[in-house]
Amino acid sequence: MSIIVTKQSAHSAEPVIQGVFLQLERALFHLSHCGHGEAVAVELVDDVSRHKNGKATTREQDKNTLDGEKGMFADRSLDLWRTLQIWTNDFRVSGAFCSHYLLVTNTQATGTIADALRAAVGLPDRATAIVSAMNDAAQAGRNSRKPKEPSKIQAIIDDVMALPSHNLHDLASRIEMVEDFDYNGMRQELATRLGISPDVERDAVLTELMGWVVETLKTAWGAGAPGIITKEACLRQIDAVERRMVRRRFLPRPSSEVLVGAAQVVQARGRQFVDHLGRIEVHDDEVLQAIEHFVQFNAERHRLANEGEIPLQEWTDRGNRLKQRWQNVTRQVRLNHSDKSRTQRGKHVFAETTYHHREALAGQPCDELYMTSGHYHRLADDNLVWWDPEFRGD
Repeated sequence: MSIIVTKQSAHSAEPVIQGVFLQLERALFHLSHCGHGEAVAVELVDDVSRHKNGKATTREQDKNTLDGEKGMFADRSLDLWRTLQIWTNDFRVSGAFCSHYLLVTNTQATGTIADALRAAVGLPDRATAIVSAMNDAAQAGRNSRKPKEPSKIQAIIDDVMALPSHNLHDLASRIEMVEDFDYNGMRQELATRLGISPDVERDAVLTELMGWVVETLKTAWGAGAPGIITKEACLRQIDAVERRMVRRRFLPRPSSEVLVGAAQVVQARGRQFVDHLGRIEVHDDEVLQAIEHFVQFNAERHRLANEGEIPLQEWTDRGNRLKQRWQNVTRQVRLNHSDKSRTQRGKHVFAETTYHHREALAGQPCDELYMTSGHYHRLADDNLVWWDPEFRGD
């Protein structure tokens, strides 16, 4: 990976971070295109690479710039020729090219070599045009210098061009140019290719998936292992995120997200469930909390019912479970606190019923206290439960 910095950003961490982002985004892009048994690596044999059966099938160099007007991979740019040198030197060692090579940038490339690379792979004479443009760039450097040691870039170019012509043509035929790569603009396409369900927030799944990619690579590198992610591991993570999101739809929002207005508090003070609290003389702060829980429960019950996530019968069944539990608490208090006053016994029933218990909802754990406490107050509002042991419902 290389990063082009502007004068304004020369002393900022942003260029480096953006360059890393490009690699991670490209890694997720390749994972979306991988088939069974394939994997994607970051900073292994190249910036990003695809692997199958332990061998690299695609190698990629990523070049990021914050200067939108700067053309990348110019005919005599160090980025272009250093990349080609890496690939040709690897061929000299292994004696084989991989299937595909990619030059990727977040902006436009410039120059005759880039023009030749833009031609569709497989077109007749494409490789010849690329090698010809490479030869022209090499010769331009030789013609412009006086008799002396070649410049650093010319030395790299000469090293690349020393590869036999038929090998250069073979390499050129495998190179593709990817310009103006825009991860945000293709998120929906990636979601489709990754098979993310349209029934969940696909953008949220992608965001969580990117976080998982970062954490997976970080953990691997921290253990001294290569940063490789398999397609199967990616699909398992997507499935886990989707299942977690589906479970969330069955669960109420955190209490901090269900706001209670002052007018709602005033209106609720005249309701029957508040009268039940008054009969056992609970403190006003407990009355206020009970009102908040009552309003929050009703709001979430209405939302979940409207969205069709919780069957209406579940609310009735849950109410019956809560009522049975209240009956048992009442009997236990009667046995254990028969010597206490009416209000003291009522406070015991109220506390043991509503302070800590969290009733499941549709078979899922429901940790928000207001969903149980508020449900009890709704039952009390209909005189189906109460706290005063001497009260008699209709």
